[in-house]
Amino acid sequence: MSDGPGLAGAESFEQLLSPEYWLIFGLEWRGDGDMAEAAYAVAPSVVPRHLLGGDARQVLECADLYVGKRGGRAVFFTDLTRSFGGAGRSWADLGVDWKAALADLQSGPFLAMYLTISQRAHAHVCNAATRLVIYGPHGAEEGTEQQRDLVRQALARQLAADWPGYVWGLVEAGGNAAGLMGECVRRGRPGAR
Repeated sequence: MSDGPGLAGAESFEQLLSPEYWLIFGLEWRGDGDMAEAAYAVAPSVVPRHLLGGDARQVLECADLYVGKRGGRAVFFTDLTRSFGGAGRSWADLGVDWKAALADLQSGPFLAMYLTISQRAHAHVCNAATRLVIYGPHGAEEGTEQQRDLVRQALARQLAADWPGYVWGLVEAGGNAAGLMGECVRRGRPGAR
């Protein structure tokens, strides 16, 4: 093995800085303002899957398949749930405890970010139904797929802008990104098939 990272290591570190996509899921809304830290984003391509339980691994595999078919840099967990619903299936049909999976993804020792989002964005991130009605001071308003796509695009842009600095900050501080970088150099990209 050479002293410096080979091509696989360099490609893997680039994957840490700019992952193919992020899986985003909503958290409980805490606060009384219009903005709150109410979503969580993980980069499935850099999550060492051997550190996850079976449910979380299956969620990431479903996300990989979803992105492989539809593309995109930001995928909501509810997009996956919605696609199962459209096929008359559910996470339970697959034997997946989705709550345990999301808890595993949120508590693991790998790169992830809490996201501060608006209440309206939160409604879109958390909604797995094909119809969303938002009630506010001016009555009911139907959320559209175009609005959902705009939220997805905005989160993808923000993650693409903020993620590299977050990773470099962890590397400089000796955080978990440094450990992941070492694993990338030694074995290639974690979670790759």
